[in-house]
Amino acid sequence: MSEAVENQMDTDSESQTRILLIDDSKVMRKSAVKMLGNEFDVVVAEDGQQGLDMILDDSSIQVVFTDLNMPKMNGYQLLEAVRTSEDEGVRNLPVIVVTGAENDDEAKEKALQQGATDFITKPFNSTDLKARAHAHAAYQRNTKTLQQVASVDALTGLSNERSFKEHLEKDLSFVARHNHDIAIMLLEVDNFNDLFLKIGRKGADSLIQQIAKVLLKNVRKEDGVGRIGLSRFAISLPTAGPDGATRLAERVCHTISGFKAKLRGEVLEISVSIGLYVPADKGADLYSQCMMKTEQALNHAVDAGGNQVYALIDSSDRVADSGLQDVTDFSIDTLLATLSAEGAAAIEDQIPLAMQRLLPLWQALTPEQRSALLSQIESA
Repeated sequence: MSEAVENQMDTDSESQTRILLIDDSKVMRKSAVKMLGNEFDVVVAEDGQQGLDMILDDSSIQVVFTDLNMPKMNGYQLLEAVRTSEDEGVRNLPVIVVTGAENDDEAKEKALQQGATDFITKPFNSTDLKARAHAHAAYQRNTKTLQQVASVDALTGLSNERSFKEHLEKDLSFVARHNHDIAIMLLEVDNFNDLFLKIGRKGADSLIQQIAKVLLKNVRKEDGVGRIGLSRFAISLPTAGPDGATRLAERVCHTISGFKAKLRGEVLEISVSIGLYVPADKGADLYSQCMMKTEQALNHAVDAGGNQVYALIDSSDRVADSGLQDVTDFSIDTLLATLSAEGAAAIEDQIPLAMQRLLPLWQALTPEQRSALLSQIESA
């Protein structure tokens, strides 16, 4: 570990840790302040909504203790809001759930699924409360400090937002020098918050990891892939033209739409929206402009209902806006026309997708029909 990081950890540990306690009981709030007040900077909230507002407004809060049963916003809803926040610092806050006699094992399991870090049971003593606060505060300080110097997203192994920005800036500079195209993609999981509620934090993390694997499998070594939000990914495709980038986006979108999750017998549909932008102007200083345009394309795809690719081509000699590419609308006629006009190389990466879409037709054939078709293929 570098000396700078060690010094930062030492400096942080010298300042008093801010703890947030959320409980609708005035007695519990007073007791916690009395137990922790000498060693921590304790702030309190009366319900989940007030607590969430404080978390979002105060980045110095390092540990949260919360009750489950509260008015306005209960502990489960608070956990959902924290764990699905776009702010990584909020998303990773330690949240210790304070449970009582009214909370059975099922309630604790539900809180764990929603992302509870730890539990402490009422009535608690000052020793237990302080031990939990010190342990989680120390872990949070060290984690935040390491995140500031890290370049990799811990969950997926992809670049984090800072590292992806550096990669894209280099790519923009490279294509500007060599007069190449570049395509930029943003991918967002459709209705992720609803999915999180149904499958819990562990299931949501698993889904994010699976999507990361799909992206890595489909890009080239020189491409850049990063996780830049809770359920958002960014891809830089240097030297890729609009046609190839659009086919890649459609392939990724279609692959993920084939994911299925089951919850108590219910099949959950999973899909993504993808915004694609091919800029006319390039250069490292245009990073923000390029990301803004790519986000506009993504918003078009989301607004159209999801499971869509929206391509925005910013060039004078091309169609300005390629529009929506619905991955469920795969045209075999168009594919055959391209094959006839341009040869097999032009559709090489689309053939597996076409065969996958035709598989249900094959399965619907009788054994006699399959045999006859195989004979035709062998004699062709």
